Amino acid sequence: MSRDEIAKSRFARWLLDRARVAGYDLTTHDTEARILILAAIALAGGLDEATTASVAKGLAVTPQELTEAYIHEMRQRLLEELLGHPDLERLDRQLDAIAHAD
Repeated sequence: MSRDEIAKSRFARWLLDRARVAGYDLTTHDTEARILILAAIALAGGLDEATTASVAKGLAVTPQELTEAYIHEMRQRLLEELLGHPDLERLDRQLDAIAHAD
């Protein structure tokens, strides 16, 4: 996932909004970079419990709110990546052929 894709993700935008509301200075490169790194990690495979608790506290949200903010987008990206794998595409075509065989 490229930096631009991460920056345009719904979760990164949510993080930026929550950080702004929590009073973080979003004009610094350091803050933006940290948000993009956090978004990339979350969207690539989720956040562990300790990270979730720490980030949620820093953003003044619950761990559940934080998880709900990224989980759907993370799952969608992982599913698209999985379904785009050449071997799985080939298997899908074979299963379709079997299902439609007389």
